[in-house]
Formats: sequence, C-alpha cells, structure tokens
Amino acid sequence: MRLRCAEGVIEADDSLCVMSRPRVFVDAFSADTALRPVLLTVVRRDHVEGETIAGPLGSCVVALDGPTMTVQVADGSFPGELVLRLAWYVVTTRLGGVLLHASAIAEGDRALVACGKSGDGKSTLGRLCHGAGARLLTDEVVQVFPDGRISGSPFRSDEDNVGRPGVVRARAFVTLQKADHEALTSVDVLTAASVAMAQCFDIGPSSFTLPRKDVRERLLAFLDAVERHTLRFRKDPAAGEFVRAFLRGSPVAP
Repeated sequence: MRLRCAEGVIEADDSLCVMSRPRVFVDAFSADTALRPVLLTVVRRDHVEGETIAGPLGSCVVALDGPTMTVQVADGSFPGELVLRLAWYVVTTRLGGVLLHASAIAEGDRALVACGKSGDGKSTLGRLCHGAGARLLTDEVVQVFPDGRISGSPFRSDEDNVGRPGVVRARAFVTLQKADHEALTSVDVLTAASVAMAQCFDIGPSSFTLPRKDVRERLLAFLDAVERHTLRFRKDPAAGEFVRAFLRGSPVAP
C-alpha cells in the first residue's frame, strides 16, 4: 500500500497496513506514486538480520538499506503501528525534519502545532477544532520541518480523531494549559524548545537514530520560523472557534 508522507510516499507491505488498521488510519493517506516520489519501501520478511527496536508498542527487527527498510515483526495492530511509525521517522529525518508527539490543526493554508505532556489536552483540542470546522492533520504525530512547514500523519491517540495528509505552513507552535477561558500568551524559544524536545519521537539507540543535537537544531530552526505561544483553553466548542479565528489571522496579545 502506498501512503502519503509529507510530499512523498511510503510504500508499505500490505500486511502491515491491514494489521495496523484498528489503530492507524491508513486509508485516508493512500497515495498515487505517479504524482509523488517513493521515499521508502517497507518490506516484511520472516527472518531479518538487523537491529532490534523495542518500545511500548512492541518490538521488531529492522534492516535499513538506502530506500528499503526490511522488517521482521509479529502479527498484531500494535506491532504494525510500530513499523509504520519507524517508517515515518526514517522519512522525516531524511527530509530534514523531526517527528513530534503533538496535534496539528489547519485552517486554509495555515496551521497550528499543539504540544504538551500526556493529559494536557492535545486530543481534546484536536476534537474541538475539528468540530468547529477546522482540518485535523493529526492528534498524535506531526512532522515538523526547519522552514516552518508541517505535515499530518495517520497515527491517532483517540479513535475518532482521524488525521489527514497534507503539507501546511505553521503559523504557531503552542504549549497547552487548561483554563476557564481561551487566551494566547507568547513564550520564548527556549521554553518552547524544552516542551518540544520532551515530546520528540524516540526510537532508542540505533544506527539510524537522529543525534539529539541535530534534533535540537532542527526544532530551534522550526520554532524560530513560527510564532510561539501558550494556549489556555477550556473543554468547550468555543476553543475550536478561537483557534480557527487565530489561524485566519486574528492578532494575539504580546
């Protein structure tokens, strides 16, 4: 199956896509390779001589050779998701970007990346914005690039928060804080970078892990290219309208 990933395509073994479907919305990311280059081909084999990658979703053995990633992985939705996340990571880092645990909301040709620790409201904000008519790119994994562009992914934290593909320029990166009203206040780049670094996708030590100094450099470049704020919001439809208005160009307090 061919899946849109940023401005290119990941061609993944069909069995990986089928078994990951309960958790990964691959169908919305199906792609035509005639229009976009294949950046990585993921092949599944019964036995692979490679590196073992282990994490909360399970483990797999991976051999990466140029444009081909060969994997040995057990059946199951979690292992399938693990492999696809690894593919997204490889492509993102090769394109010069960083894979971030965050939600991303788009309105027209501008977007917002919302980041924070578990429980801060990434999925809630995504649902509220989608309900208000904004385009949800993802509530789980965002590709961010040093020039300020971002792209969604098929990964999701909540089943009903279905992301959509597409590369969009970000207006802002926001940290999240629950409150009794909606407000945006500016934060400095180092504060924003600290939050972002804590939410970077980490595959552990391997031959293709991006060094932390490179992760930080790419994140700092991205954060320097966009506005940086703390978004205070409540669990109310008004929060979605607030974000939409901001993305349409409404000014914010310094």
